[in-house]
Amino acid sequence: MRKFVVALSIFVVLVVAGLLVFAATFNVNKYRGTIQSKLEKRLGRPATLGEMHLGIFPPRFRVQNPVIDDDPRFSPDAPFIKAQEMGVSLKLLPLLHKQIEISSLHLERPSVNLIKNPAGVWNFASLGRPVESANSTPQNPSPPPSAQRQFSLDELTISDGQISILDQQKSKVPSFYDHIDVTVKNFSPNRPFTIEAAAHMAGAGSQQARLQGEGGPIINGNPATTPFRGTLSLKQVGIGDLAKFFNSPALKGTDGTLSGETKINNESGRLTAQGETQVQSAKLHGMELGYPITAQYDFTNDQAAEMLTVRNLTLKLGSAPLTLSGTVDSKSTPALLDLNVRTNNISIAEVAKLAAASGIALSQGTNATGNANVNIQARGAADKPVLNGTIAGRDIQLSGRDIAQPIQIHSINLNLTPTQIQSNPFNVASGGTTLNAQFALHNYLSPTPIVDATVRAPNAQLPAILSIAKAYGVSSLDKVNGAGTMNLDMHAAGPLKSLNTAEIMRALNGTIDLDFNNVKYSGANVSRELASIAGFLNANATSQSPAGVTNISKITGKILVKNGIAETSNLEAKLDIGNAGAAGTANLVDETLNIRVTAVLSQSVSQKVGGNSIGGFMQTALANKQGELVVPALVTGTFSNPKFAPDIQQIAQMKVKGLVPNFDNPASVAGTLQNLLGGPRNPAQDSQAQGKQQPEEQNPVQQLMGLFGKKKKSNQQPPK
Repeated sequence: MRKFVVALSIFVVLVVAGLLVFAATFNVNKYRGTIQSKLEKRLGRPATLGEMHLGIFPPRFRVQNPVIDDDPRFSPDAPFIKAQEMGVSLKLLPLLHKQIEISSLHLERPSVNLIKNPAGVWNFASLGRPVESANSTPQNPSPPPSAQRQFSLDELTISDGQISILDQQKSKVPSFYDHIDVTVKNFSPNRPFTIEAAAHMAGAGSQQARLQGEGGPIINGNPATTPFRGTLSLKQVGIGDLAKFFNSPALKGTDGTLSGETKINNESGRLTAQGETQVQSAKLHGMELGYPITAQYDFTNDQAAEMLTVRNLTLKLGSAPLTLSGTVDSKSTPALLDLNVRTNNISIAEVAKLAAASGIALSQGTNATGNANVNIQARGAADKPVLNGTIAGRDIQLSGRDIAQPIQIHSINLNLTPTQIQSNPFNVASGGTTLNAQFALHNYLSPTPIVDATVRAPNAQLPAILSIAKAYGVSSLDKVNGAGTMNLDMHAAGPLKSLNTAEIMRALNGTIDLDFNNVKYSGANVSRELASIAGFLNANATSQSPAGVTNISKITGKILVKNGIAETSNLEAKLDIGNAGAAGTANLVDETLNIRVTAVLSQSVSQKVGGNSIGGFMQTALANKQGELVVPALVTGTFSNPKFAPDIQQIAQMKVKGLVPNFDNPASVAGTLQNLLGGPRNPAQDSQAQGKQQPEEQNPVQQLMGLFGKKKKSNQQPPK
């Protein structure tokens, strides 16, 4: 026995020594042309091989910078595959007879270009077949089976590869995927083979997507229908990194980590996927949701029919489940839906966070609690589906950092039919204020849906109204706070060009009665603006409010809203320099202002800046019989950024008509002159009108005399 072991050991040593001598004396580059020719015949493509080196354990040779050309009908210039290095494993017995038979290929850092032409044919479909001419017809790339020489390998591996995919049926720009590892065993186009592929994303964590399974045989001309059974695993894959990897704009603004496992079965072009995926640390537009999202799914996509069948999709937002089932027919554009969405007692808190992060309904920073039941069927075109079902919300409360008083909705029910969306009468409460509301949207699928909504609030408290406005993202009131009440009676009715806030505001009509006090407006210091218009030498000394802030002790008046335009003729405000009356309009859609303001300074402020003596000579202000200075102004711009200018036209009419208000009734003249002057005008219009009426006036003194109706004498000399 011992002699046998010694003899066997000597034999092994001799074989190894012989192999080493063979490797040292065998010049593999001498056979480069033969190997290259054999590879070209097996692939059916031209190939170029660089410097070659032979190894023994296992028998293989390494090729530097190999290149395999593309099918000339697709890309005659760019290669199909190029790599830094290719390892070719050889079969041992043929090698001893100095014959080359390839067992496996290994590609280091390869670059692969995949192209699908407008006819739907891929450039890899002709691998393993004779090279066809550039003028041959790509729609029929397959020669008869007897003429084919199938390309096969025991193993094909790709390490750290890059793939470029260009689908010319959809785009002219290719998509790039990097850091991909692939291992294919027992490969032959006409029999099943095993595959394992992994994509490594850049970033922290595992960041790996892995596909394992068995595929084949390959379906010529339509490889997407090739049978496959396997598993797709995601392990801590960053959504942001995934978006970069797939170059997907649909994932822009989304982040988080994906983990999960999906069973995949592709038979005859029908892809079935079953599994579960979790999203941790989810973010939308930079806002953290604060809860995980879990999706359990079971669906089939029929490629030929372009039909997606969702047997079950259960989406959990935190602990709240939402179930979806039905079909999506993608043959039509837009796609046709037949989906059912159901959920029982879903938490509104999670849904509200998702909505706020998406920029829908609630402003960011608004917290919502409560529960809802949803049972909806959606049928028809994806952009305008017909809806049937109900949505019921209970014990809803909105709160947040910028909401002074929480907002409560005890219950709200929505009934959806193919012709309308109708709510029940519901109450919105905040503090001691209750808004009574109801709305309906008729013919919501038509180009001009009809809205019918009412909101009433008797004796509503200003802080509550401001809280409700901020909760729903109304930004125009952000610079206002104070106390007092308002009576609100609004009705939006009529056809809309589209379903958006601007169109609904244009349909708004109703009345608002104001009785506010201790109001602070941080958009501008109105007192200083008026003093500046009047040209007082020390305009800043007239107001006690800080720069950019207006303190108003009381505001009263009535506002009439017609088709989204708010109009007033009797608005009065008590400022720190006096009282002001306003008449004009505010556009609720774009928040633009067109208002005439008449400010009557208190006697103390009037005397402080000059009283009657200055009021008799100034062009932008005048004095009444009580010695109070009157400053008319035009206010344009927007509510959050108002612009003040002298109202020359109004002061001229005051002098001509003898209508000069006093401290107790600053709004009495504003409404009258508003009608006489035909509405507010901007400063440019006043300048143009003044120039047309007095074309011969040469200087401010002569202009002032013209305002009093005096004619200049022909021999009058301008002052020096």
